[in-house]
Amino acid sequence: MKITFFATDADLLQVAEWFFDIPGMRLLEAYSRFDQPNRWFASADELAPLVATGHWGFSGWLEPAGGRPRSRYITFDSDTQKRYGAKGRTNLMSPALIGAFRDNDQLGSLGAAHISCWNEKGARQRSIYPDEFLDEIDWKALRASVSSIQRRLKKAAPSKLSSYPIMPEAFRKLQAGELTLWNWGSACGYPSPLITEA
Repeated sequence: MKITFFATDADLLQVAEWFFDIPGMRLLEAYSRFDQPNRWFASADELAPLVATGHWGFSGWLEPAGGRPRSRYITFDSDTQKRYGAKGRTNLMSPALIGAFRDNDQLGSLGAAHISCWNEKGARQRSIYPDEFLDEIDWKALRASVSSIQRRLKKAAPSKLSSYPIMPEAFRKLQAGELTLWNWGSACGYPSPLITEA
């Protein structure tokens, strides 16, 4: 399952609030900082400093759906250790994680944001996870939580670039000429025939 949209930092934090509105949802850092443990976030306010530093992503784990994230330590090769002065980092992995992230800006234009997670069929066909891990997951609950976020996102978006929702602050800044959107190959400003308003 994948949802693509356009969002500023403030819009991403609004999406984080929607994650927290789901009972049992926990937010975390899937990849730790170098030589640090993975952070778990209790609120969007805790997440805000991470987003403000250009780390445009977080992961959600719906605890009642099962599939507790498992830790995998990544040891850097010697060149990487010298470059960053760090030995490695930790990756929390689960087929039940819901990723929320934004692409890097492209040529000064706001990159697209995405919410994505496995569905059961895809996970069983293409993921690296063993069957016993996949069997732990309540796929119906996971799908319902992602669908609820998608509904809220579509309802909140005042406009779209083609079929992709543009979140409120991103649209306000687009209208004011403060940003352009990256339309997968070229910048899109406002007004544009590619942008429709709700």
